[in-house]
Amino acid sequence: MKKILTAKNYLPVILVLLFVFPGCRKKEIKPNILLITIDTLRRDRLGLYGYPLATSPFIDQLAKKGLVFKNTITPIPLTDGSHASILTSLHPLAHGVIRNCSKLDDNIETIAEVYKKNGYYTIAAVSIFHLHGKYNFCQGFDSYSDSWDCNIKYNKRGQRVAQSVHESLIGQIEDYLEKHKDKPLFIWAHYFDPHTPYINRKEILFKPENKALEPADEKKEMRIRYAKEIRYTDNYIKKLFRYLEDKGLANKMVACITADHGEQLGEHGHFARHIDFYSETAFVPLFFSGFKIPGNKIVKEYVSTMDIGVTLLRLANLNFEKPVHGKNLLDSKKNPEVVTNRDFLIIANPRRTKSIHLIDVPFSFILNFDSLYKYWYISTKPALPVDKLEPVPGKTFYFKYIKKSDSQRISIDYPYKIRKGLHLGVLRFDVKRNKGFSVGYMVRPGKVTTRFTFKDKKTVTITAYFPVTPLDKLTCFIDKKKETEITNINFGFIPENEFLKYRPEIRVKSNIFSTFKSPRKYKKYDELYDFSSDIKMEKNLLDTGDYTHKIIEWKKKIYEFLNFYRQEEKKMLGETRAKESLTQEEKEMLKSLGYL
Repeated sequence: MKKILTAKNYLPVILVLLFVFPGCRKKEIKPNILLITIDTLRRDRLGLYGYPLATSPFIDQLAKKGLVFKNTITPIPLTDGSHASILTSLHPLAHGVIRNCSKLDDNIETIAEVYKKNGYYTIAAVSIFHLHGKYNFCQGFDSYSDSWDCNIKYNKRGQRVAQSVHESLIGQIEDYLEKHKDKPLFIWAHYFDPHTPYINRKEILFKPENKALEPADEKKEMRIRYAKEIRYTDNYIKKLFRYLEDKGLANKMVACITADHGEQLGEHGHFARHIDFYSETAFVPLFFSGFKIPGNKIVKEYVSTMDIGVTLLRLANLNFEKPVHGKNLLDSKKNPEVVTNRDFLIIANPRRTKSIHLIDVPFSFILNFDSLYKYWYISTKPALPVDKLEPVPGKTFYFKYIKKSDSQRISIDYPYKIRKGLHLGVLRFDVKRNKGFSVGYMVRPGKVTTRFTFKDKKTVTITAYFPVTPLDKLTCFIDKKKETEITNINFGFIPENEFLKYRPEIRVKSNIFSTFKSPRKYKKYDELYDFSSDIKMEKNLLDTGDYTHKIIEWKKKIYEFLNFYRQEEKKMLGETRAKESLTQEEKEMLKSLGYL
């Protein structure tokens, strides 16, 4: 009897052929990836989020074809720290970039590195000096444009306009097409135009009836200029897309458009600034559009810009090598796969605010530390019991000679540890053969110091108390004349409620406090808002109700976050910087202090 051949009979043969001849398998498509970050772009100034002025017609058109995330939060409203989180999917407290002009550590993996390792050609053009390659944001890029022609209209030494970014990208892409077109392409385009100073782009006009929608006050014209800067950027993004389409690079491309942070335009006491973490600076636009991305969808769940790196890699079936803090936002079919019931910890520029913002949807809780930095304290009476202190470990001492003087500085890096609530760092030492000295402190990151100089040349025991929050790395210093003898240096930490028992007689105004810009610094209270009814964060619920139980829960969450990210930072970056080898003079100083 003749055997009837069926698909079932052929299955083993087909499987053998696929194994022996892998070329028969369907080749995996690696999409081109375009990441666009627009500096200082408020979510609510785009048409796709409801803004009436025509600031973003092309971006709006692109977003309608894609997947829009309505509530996206940056973990830090600061250019370098936010971009580092976008590129690494790590929290700023873990990757360590929490101020501008900070170097991204070599141990931190970027999405560009992952793409490059997996066959992509990677290019970028950035438009502000502190994203320069010398700060290591160039990790993983085959081509990285971080310098520009200052002769282009409106370009400044430290800032680059969209025209210059565009011309640079075109040049890099042309080089890619000539030499590397067999590889998939990853592009990062960074535009800076909505950042101050706002250029009055007279060639951009809005309809008068729409222009009138801006509040009629003395800042109206500046808000219109900000809107024009967004439109100017939108125009160049359109040009970039048209070029990519003409070159055939957009057919299988995924685009992601977002921002590093927003901008304050009169809210919470500031204009043309983003130094705090209220909603106008913490919420940013985010959408994905392009190859196999579902169109005309809006996701209302809260997500983070830390999720962007993970998601872009998964679109190419790639992953970071090490665990990260971001979540993948799309499932295998490119549909939304967001994680609900998430908490978000936001820190601000640490030189401008010391408070901490926790979002526990829909609540927004701010633990205020700013007001506590107004003063630090000095006592010449050793009222604090000795058992509260311990000798400073010799490895934490650093010495230097102050330029153009006969003075020496003894710096002491305090051991870093998360302590719940406000504590005060204590420094005690004896001064003998007093020819002059001063004592002070700084909290890192930052370079702002505050000091007090003693004019009385008596022999004395000094106890200084410095406020320190869980975000701080405390450094104390003693500047002394060479002839002044310092002995018995001890340090410690005490909680604020215990400090109040000792009543030091000297209260010193803090220079650190003067750098704070938040409206909280003169008011010793925490803040609580409900995003479901107060997205502008205008009504502090702590003024109207009792949330004692929830506050205990939120504070606990904040300290859990801080402990977790601190451990993550230690794993990635190490505990402290290595100690330099000592000079002979430093050895003699350590010996005089009893450490050698």
